[in-house]
Amino acid sequence: MKPKIICHIMSSVDGRLIDGRWTASYEAEHGDLLKVYAAIGHELNTDAWMFGKNTIRAIFPYKWSIDGHTIPSDYPAVFIGERYSERMFIVADPEGDIHFTSPTLRGDNILVIVGQNVTEEYLAHLREIYISYIIVSDATNLREGLEAVGREFGIRCVSVQGGGILNGALLAEGLIDELSLVVYPGIDGLSGVPSIFEYMGGATEYPAQGQRLQLLSASQREYGVMWMRYEFHKD
Repeated sequence: MKPKIICHIMSSVDGRLIDGRWTASYEAEHGDLLKVYAAIGHELNTDAWMFGKNTIRAIFPYKWSIDGHTIPSDYPAVFIGERYSERMFIVADPEGDIHFTSPTLRGDNILVIVGQNVTEEYLAHLREIYISYIIVSDATNLREGLEAVGREFGIRCVSVQGGGILNGALLAEGLIDELSLVVYPGIDGLSGVPSIFEYMGGATEYPAQGQRLQLLSASQREYGVMWMRYEFHKD
């Protein structure tokens, strides 16, 4: 069964995501407001959190460049590495080329979703640094990957913390159960800057069609930050 998916995101009041472009806060330093966002994320009490691949590239920028052998169909699908943190950090890596240098991110153990196209050498790299992984038929299929981590690792609730492309893909597949929107009291203002949902599709597609939002709560936090929670209902 798919874990509950909470899209937890902080944006400017005009829905933009690149925090370095936001106007300065009236009440506090920029970093103080980002700490409010992080603290709210812990209040969600999820047992895993997730970034999109473009976001994690800023943390692990190097690509795995060793050519290798594609795994056979009967290759063991699950490896459990270090798992001592209360939460896990999940990333889907369809290309199998993130060169990890640590088994943790912000103190949380990493779990990688890869596809059948992954190489034996890359999986050996993950095992060598004790990173857990799960192999699915296609790591671009987010439903398949999330159902697998729920089934094999007992993960019941995931907070997805960007970026906009991952949020858009989840939206289009109807996988989001709740939106946790944290609004920074500042503005970007420029057209074309990445926003909360960035579905990579054509102008005739409507990735949110058939999905309705019910407001669950709205509250003001420190320094003028607003936090709104919405439940997704599918027609």
